[in-house]
Formats: sequence, C-alpha cells, structure tokens
Amino acid sequence: MPTISVSYRDLCKLLGRPVDLERLRERLLMFGVEVDGVVGDELKLAVAHNRPDLLSPEGLARELKGFLGIEVGLPKYRLGRSGVTVEVDDSTRVVRPHIAAGVVEGVRLTDESVAALMQVQDKLHETIGRRRRRASIGIYDLDKIRHPIRYTTTLPEGLRFTPLDLDRELTPAQILREHPKGLEYGALMRGWSRYPLLIDSAGVVLSMPPVINSEATRVTKGTKRFFIDVTGDDERAVNQALVVLMADLAERGFGLRSVMVRYPTKSVRTPRLRATRQRLRVAVANEFLGLGLKPGRMAALMKRMRLGASVAAGTLTITIPPYRSDVMHEIDLIEDLAIAYGYDKLSPALPSVVTTGEKHPIERAGEKARAVLTGLGFSEVMTYTLTNEHINFGLMRASGEAAEIANPISEEYTIVRTWLLPSLLSTLRTNKHNPLPQQIFEVGDVVWPDAAAETGAINVRNVAAAVIGAEANFTRVRAIAEALLRELGVACESKAVEHPSFIEGRAAEFSVKGKRVGVVGELHPEVILGFELEHPVAAFELGLSHVVSQP
Repeated sequence: MPTISVSYRDLCKLLGRPVDLERLRERLLMFGVEVDGVVGDELKLAVAHNRPDLLSPEGLARELKGFLGIEVGLPKYRLGRSGVTVEVDDSTRVVRPHIAAGVVEGVRLTDESVAALMQVQDKLHETIGRRRRRASIGIYDLDKIRHPIRYTTTLPEGLRFTPLDLDRELTPAQILREHPKGLEYGALMRGWSRYPLLIDSAGVVLSMPPVINSEATRVTKGTKRFFIDVTGDDERAVNQALVVLMADLAERGFGLRSVMVRYPTKSVRTPRLRATRQRLRVAVANEFLGLGLKPGRMAALMKRMRLGASVAAGTLTITIPPYRSDVMHEIDLIEDLAIAYGYDKLSPALPSVVTTGEKHPIERAGEKARAVLTGLGFSEVMTYTLTNEHINFGLMRASGEAAEIANPISEEYTIVRTWLLPSLLSTLRTNKHNPLPQQIFEVGDVVWPDAAAETGAINVRNVAAAVIGAEANFTRVRAIAEALLRELGVACESKAVEHPSFIEGRAAEFSVKGKRVGVVGELHPEVILGFELEHPVAAFELGLSHVVSQP
C-alpha cells in the first residue's frame, strides 16, 4: 500500500474543525486508510492502492467531511477558462503522445501545502503514472510563461536549458547522463531519437517530460498561479492524474481553469471534471449486505461518501465525482454503501446453503508429485510466473506465443511463462557455484494463449524437474518421469521426438490417449551454454492439468 505523511494540524484545518485523533484513526480505517504511526504533528498513513484520490491531505479531508457529516453530497467544481492553449506537435506521437493541462489561480502556498503538493505529485507518479511511464506531472509558475505553449520534441543534442537544481544549461542528452533525475528516469527514453519538450512562445523551456522541469519556471512560495501538465503514453492515466491533482487543489480554495489542447487532428479541453452516473438497485444492495435499508436512507448514506444520489422506482441514480476512478461497477457502489453504513454494524451470518469443501484434484496431484520427487532426492524450487521472451523462447531454442504484460515495469518481466524448464535452468545458473549433482523440480502454473478462452489465455498446472551433473542422462531422467506418472496413476505412451531444446535422438514425448502431455530428454548444448552452465543437463516437463481427470 502507498504510504503518505500528513500534518494533523493541516488536516484539521482543511476539515474546518479539530477532530480527536482516535476518532480520526477510526474513521480513516473505515475507508481503507491505516494510521501506521504518529510522530508529533505527523501522521504516517497507508492508503489502499485503488484510491489515488486519498493520497493527499486534501483528498482525505474531502472524504472525511462526508463521513463526519461536515459536508455531504457531490463536490462541485467551478471550472473557468484560462485562455491558455497547448499546441501539440505531431512528432510527440511516437514518443509520448498524450498531454492534459490545467491552470490553478488564487494560489496561496504554505509550508504544509507545498509539502502536500510535492508528496501527491510523487505518489501519483508512482501509482497512476507507473513510475512516470504512463503519466508524469509538471507544475510551473504561470506568471513566468508566455503562452501559447508548444508540446514538441528535440534532438538529444538539441535545445539546451537549465534543469531544476542546476546553474548551467545542458542538452537533453547531457541531462540524462549528468542530472540525478536523468539518471533515475532516463531509461524511459531509451531508444528514442527525439526527446519531448514543453516550450513557451518566447522559447523558454518548461520541462523535458518525464524527467525534469526547467529552473526558469520553478514554483516558489510567492507563486500565485500554476500551470500544470500531465504527459504520458496512456491517455486515461494522463487525464486521471490531472483530475486528482486539480480536485485536491480545489479543496484549498484555489480557482480551477481549463486549458485548450490542440493536436494536429483534434482539440480537447482539459481537465475533464464531469461527473458520471451509475445505477444502484436497492434490492440488490440490500441482498448483498443482508440489510433492509429504505431508498431514502440508502441515498443519505451514499451522500456521506461524497456521491450524488437520487431515488426513482426502487433504484438509485448515483453521481460519481471525476476523481473516483475506482468506481467501475455496481458492486463498487455497494462497497461504498457498506463503508458508510459501517462494517462494524453488519451482522455476520452463515450462508443459507452449507457445502463441504475438498481439495481440487489438481491440488492433490501437485501434492503427490511433490512427495514423489522429494522422495527421489529432488529439491523443490518456486520461481516467478513472469519472465521474458529471451529466456522463455530464445535461450531454449524454441518459438511460440505467450500472454504479454500490457504495462511491464521492466524488460525482465514482459510475458507470462509458457513452461517451467526455463525457470529451472535459471535456478541452476544461479546455483552453479554449488556442488554437483543438483536435482531440482517445480510444480507451478504456466499460461498458454487460447483464442477460445474468455480471457484469451488459460492457466495450466505443470511439473518439471532437471538434473545437472555427470548422472544427467536421458535414461535416468526418463525413469524418474515414468516413476512419477506411475505414482499418479497415469498410463502413458512414449515415443522418440525431435525438439529444438533437446539433443536429437535423446528426447521423447509422453502422450495419453494420443494427446501430448509432456517431454523428456537431454538438453541441447546451445541451451546449456545459453544459461551459462558447464555440465550436462537432463530434464522433463509434464502437464498435470492434462494427466489428472478434472471434476
């Protein structure tokens, strides 16, 4: 869970009244915020991952106002027009294509508000922004900027500017090599031939997103107007981050203004502070929670969660503020209703239908496989389900398709593994300094692409084992695989097979009723060398999901 630090004094000021610390702790816990500690005036809070709108004292105060009955119902935002425009160059499309922006006026900065602003910017980078890749935020002193503002690109050795906390101009490439933020986030721009820049009409650089702002537009305690931009490769994340930040600043009484963003093919006005509506069926909510609430009472509770609510014919129309990106389905509204009603007031009850649970056959088979292989002298390992194509396919001399990670945080984990053997070989590589022979196995899930499946992929439970050393040969590892199948009560046939990961003539496949369920053999020398191993390796892998009868 993300953790934040909040000034107790500042939080009470935002609430407009003092609140006893114990009562505050109790109320915060009700909507998923834990008080990890109190040091003087500072509260250490852990916030649920799905509530980025609570990563600031402003967001917490907004929610607490409803929960404490200080201010209920949907927050309303007056969004004027700033007259500021952002012109987007087409060259940004291939590097960082999306931008949203807003203006904040009537800014009055204090030590507490500055600390809160810096913290929420950092936390939004880490959560919604996925360490600035999906979205990164820039905040500038608007009075130091001449608009219109251009969102464009430059060559790595192109336009020079002075980045924050330096006193000399650098090229973008130099910033990535020399500035601490460039060293930290430069990997996000790896492989780009041009780097994004925000520049005003006088040629002053505002920032090089997602890395660093310029010294020329630095925000100070005397700043009265903000220009805020969010850029990224995920349009939804970009708009969501801007909405959360702008809504937070509105809680301090600052004025919000929109910005016109002009792309080559369209124009949009941001931020988008429009509320959305969803239906909440009274009967369904009562059934889920075991309650008998009347529609009027239910509407009042929803307003305590800072939602709008109106009643018609046994159904509530719930108006959801723009910063609540976590509300996607009716069940999310029911969760908010339970929070407002009070989890502590819900009466626990046993299900009306009592069933007797038992282990799934695949779990029993996995336990038996572990017992058999442990008895044969193997050590169990547990490896990551995520891997990359180089390990899963390239080093194994294999090819195929895998379920890809939509937003991988590193090049090391980009797909879900399709078999266990590459993971076992990686484990042997890590332990090659230990004495031989080594015998290891794993029982775990792999994922295969399947267009017929609802999600486009299916989970399969496999078991694999590998032996490295002088005794690692086809005959021995095949005997182990057959012993395992025999103990599992599976009658298999085997026949010689050519497989790119194994030595020709030293591999076989197992099949049940004509269906392939596994492979065994001595690994090809190129595979062994690819994993930086120096001794023969023999291995097998079986699909438990295919050899165990399902209920």
